[in-house]
Formats: sequence, structure tokens, C-alpha cells
Amino acid sequence: MSYLRVVLSELWPMVNLSLKQNRNLVESILKQWPSELDGHLSYCVGLSGGIDSVVLLHLLNEASKRQQFELSAIHVNHGISVHADEWMDFCTRLCQQWNIPLQVAQLHVVKKAGAGLENSARKLRYTEYQQTNSAVMVLAHHQDDQIETVFSQLMRGSDVHNIAAMRIVSKKNTQFYWRPLLSYTKAQLIDYAMEYKLSHIEDESNHDNNYLRNFLRNSIIPQLLAYDSNLPQKIAQSLVSIQASVNLNDEIAEYDLLSTMKNGQIEIAKIISLSSSRQKSLLCYFIRQHNLPLPSSKQLQEFIRQATVAEQDRHPQLKLNENYILTRRKGSILLVMQMVSKQVE
Repeated sequence: MSYLRVVLSELWPMVNLSLKQNRNLVESILKQWPSELDGHLSYCVGLSGGIDSVVLLHLLNEASKRQQFELSAIHVNHGISVHADEWMDFCTRLCQQWNIPLQVAQLHVVKKAGAGLENSARKLRYTEYQQTNSAVMVLAHHQDDQIETVFSQLMRGSDVHNIAAMRIVSKKNTQFYWRPLLSYTKAQLIDYAMEYKLSHIEDESNHDNNYLRNFLRNSIIPQLLAYDSNLPQKIAQSLVSIQASVNLNDEIAEYDLLSTMKNGQIEIAKIISLSSSRQKSLLCYFIRQHNLPLPSSKQLQEFIRQATVAEQDRHPQLKLNENYILTRRKGSILLVMQMVSKQVE
């Protein structure tokens, strides 16, 4: 059975078309173009071939006719599904049809210890995004994805930065990530695809409830929406407050980091005057600035305790991943981020 699906034949009974709303979708994106992206003329869409990314590519292709910018796409073939090559061929044909340059990255995803296959694939995918020449990656996450993110992060016991979920515009190193569909529902995207008769592929793994996101999407969230149809709007309101709190926390952490850092290292004498919460927040901010995984709150608290009370000749360490640690050296310096090597004392 082919997993290339034509939206018109499969989804027509599911949607109530609103042609005026769909035509205004392009206008809406143009009006809400983020100021952070002013001056950037190169945009690359992460194209899986699914309905969300196909709609996004079509929207930006239409927008590019009214606002001058270069549009391209990247398809990452993870090689996980038996249909992966079929999806790659679909994306290739679609971009040829729309005259949009396409870059294809073929990966071999290996599940690492402590990380699920989905998470490993995601990390590799974002690594490929950073290899593009585009200053702005455009991703097709929508409002339904945002709800799933909130619940999945809560269920994983994540920190507040992850619970704050996705932002419309974020930045990693020198590359922007823009998610222009976050305020739109899946149903709206289906409407749009129906109107323009857009074909897409269907990932069979979306029906596998062994994945947390699928379990939430297919089983839990529909029941919550049946109980309260205004749930998406309420979660969006909560996220505004959470993200504002996260921004304030980061501003304080950045100030503390700049106030305690000398020559790229954090001085013990300066952070011991901070509260325990601000010490942890400072170090978390420092770690995130290096794009490294955060340790658990318990691990971080114990490292701070050892680093601030240990004898001068002791060098407590906290491993962050295979290559990086936090450590204290020479007593006068609290923290150093460095490659793990034989030189580490």
C-alpha cells in the first residue's frame, strides 16, 4: 500500500472549508512577519512531505510572490521507515513542480543509550538544518503540536524552559528558527490543503501510540478537548505567562553570569553570595549557552555544594555529555566548560 495520500480524497468528509479564511492565511503570515527576521532574505523550509510542511511550503511560496525573499527546502531522510525513500522522492517531485530548490540529507539514525529513537533523529535533523546556507529555518509546528509539547514535557518532568514549549522565533548560534503556524490549528491546515488540493505523505508511525506524542495526540488530548473545547486558547494564554517568566529568569541569570565571570570562568567568591536558586539558574543558563544538555536539579545542586565547600586541592566534576564536564580548579575559579581529556585534573 502506498503511503502517498491525496488530501482531497481522504480528508474531504473531515473538514468544513472556509475559502476566505484560507486565502487570508497568506496575508496573515505576511502581516505577522517577525521583526527579528528583518533584513534576512534566505528562508529554508523543513520539508518532511507531511501535510503540515507541505502547507507551509505552499504558503511561503505564495508569500514569496508578494515579498522578495529566497525560498528553499530541506528534506531529511532518516532511513527509519521502510517508506523513507518514497517520501524523499515525493518531496523531490514536489519541489521540482513548484520550482523550489531542495537539499536532501540522508542519515543513518542510531538509537543512543538514554535517548529514544525519535529524540536521536530530531537531534540529527537539527544538525542538518544548521548545515544549510539559510539564515532562517522555517518549521511547520502548529497549535496542536504546541499542546502536545506542553503535556509531553510535563510528563517527562522537564524544566520550565522546556515546559514553556516552542516560540514563534528562536535562535541557535547564528541561525533563526521560525514557526509561523503556531497560532493555527491542524484543522485549519487541513482546510488549506483541501482548498489547494495539496498531496502529502502519511507517516505510518503517527498511529503508533508507543510514542508519547502519538499517545497524547490520539488518546488523551481528544478527551480533554471534548471536556473543554477552549483548551488550546487557555494553554496559549498560560504559555504567554510562562515564557515571560522564563525570559525574566534568563535576564537575571545572564546578569549574574556576567557579574561572576572572568576570562570565561565563573568565580566561586562571587557566586557564594547568591541564593541557591540563582546559583542553579546561573549554571543552567551557562550550560544552555553552550548548547549542552542540562543535568538533573539534584546533580546540579550536589555539584554546587561540592564546588563551594571542597578543599582547595579537590576538583569536583559534573559530566554533561561524552565530551563536556563542569569542574572546579585551583579554588579561586568555580566552573570551567571544557573538552574531557587527560589534562582534566
